[in-house]
Amino acid sequence: MPTLYRKYRPGTFADVSGQETIVQTLQNEITMGRLSHAYLFAGPRGVGKTTLARLLAKAINCERRKKDSAEPCNECATCKTINTGRHIDVIEIDAASQTGVDNVRENIIENAGVQPTMLKHKIFIIDEVHMLSTSAFNALLKTLEEPPAHVVFILATTELHKLPATVVSRCERFTFKKIPFEQIVSRLKNICKEEKIKVDDEVINRVAHKSEGGLRDAESLLGQILSLDLKKITTEDIQMILPLSSSEAILNYLESLVKNDLATAVTIVNEQLEAGADLNQFALDLLEMLRYLLLIEMKAEKTFVANYSTEAIKRLQKMTTDIPVNRLLSLIDMTVKRRVEIKSAPIPQLPLELLAVEAGALLNATTTPTLPISPTTSTTPPTTNIPPTIEKPSQKPVENAIKAIADGIKQVITTITHDGEIKTTLEEIKLRWKEAIDKSASKIPSLSIILKMCTLKALSGNTLIVTVPYSLHKEKLDDPRNRGIIEGTLEAFFNERIRLAFEVLEPVVVTTSDSEAQSLAMDFGGEVVN
Repeated sequence: MPTLYRKYRPGTFADVSGQETIVQTLQNEITMGRLSHAYLFAGPRGVGKTTLARLLAKAINCERRKKDSAEPCNECATCKTINTGRHIDVIEIDAASQTGVDNVRENIIENAGVQPTMLKHKIFIIDEVHMLSTSAFNALLKTLEEPPAHVVFILATTELHKLPATVVSRCERFTFKKIPFEQIVSRLKNICKEEKIKVDDEVINRVAHKSEGGLRDAESLLGQILSLDLKKITTEDIQMILPLSSSEAILNYLESLVKNDLATAVTIVNEQLEAGADLNQFALDLLEMLRYLLLIEMKAEKTFVANYSTEAIKRLQKMTTDIPVNRLLSLIDMTVKRRVEIKSAPIPQLPLELLAVEAGALLNATTTPTLPISPTTSTTPPTTNIPPTIEKPSQKPVENAIKAIADGIKQVITTITHDGEIKTTLEEIKLRWKEAIDKSASKIPSLSIILKMCTLKALSGNTLIVTVPYSLHKEKLDDPRNRGIIEGTLEAFFNERIRLAFEVLEPVVVTTSDSEAQSLAMDFGGEVVN
């Protein structure tokens, strides 16, 4: 059975979603007979570049296409063969696997000089064209600039900036954009209807969020969900397949900051880390959302192409009533600084947790700066153009907010890390330690040797203290991924969260007398050097 994105790949221009301007331009060129010799389709993955390339190839070669229409008939032999990707005159090349100059000469330059066997135009679709080597681009330039009259080039890339300017200048360029959220939702609902499977709207929305503007990703993810083979699919059915999307998580994180709900903010960050999310990207997406809030404040939100649902946009607009502009600017500045710290932080989630503390103090400070009034001066507003001096606001409300948040974070950390006593004993852990080693090593084999050299020293609270022979081993085990696997294994065994703390064994200093050392050295043909 074909995957959904192949099964429902648009067969006509009317079926293409989200690229209306590009579609209209190509249709006009086809009907007017003003085709370019080379097209460049640039944009994110899964937004229709290859689909439109095949549609263009099909439309200009269709045997039964109406003169006043650009739509291919999809009935003639040419259309059917191109649909299956088997037409000899429509040549698709994956530049990622054919990067060399010899590949370009054999597959493109020499082939371009040969007349098409069946079609009016020979089409070269070069996918991921930015992967070609410099020498390959140089070899292609002349043919790309002045190809034979029967040849049309269609270049597709997700990284336009990697293409030489000489190549870009020789093509008619089209910039593809991410598919709007509502259009993805509509497309997915139509697919579910065609497949005759009921899927909750919340599931559809979550899939659309997760795809982040890529329709192909959305259709692939929907196909994975439909494989559950249920008559009706709800949010409860997809928890393991589709956890909370990054957009939803960031929105919830931002809302928790505004509401001073520190527990929720810290929990979201840790859940994202455990789900394998890139926290650096999380912070970058948070900045994008904060920028959108700023544009709303500036009444310039129309300049921002937001891949957010209507409901998400309403929630963001509501936030602007709770965040004054000056504090929003400070929050953006703090987020920029904390994002820089994520890559070098010993605990990856710590910068975002600290951001929650700082943001809570900032957004919930209620003091408003006031103008100082001297008892000897009039309260009449000044008539000069010199701006009045603003008195520094009282720090007490801020201090109180910080104290309240500090108290809250202690409670949160206790909840997340379970720092209290646990029922499991050190002896019980020792009995299953070999089994834990084997289980962890099944995911990362290199852990086996290191863990076998470790010694279980003590159990303090819920923290298992483990000694290792060398600091190199400690660094390896302290890696968040390795630590997470071992801790997850222990949690699966004992149904309790057991934290790990690694210590390096103190080196044992052995003292010997000079005569003993000299005798030992002589036995091995050496001498003692003082």
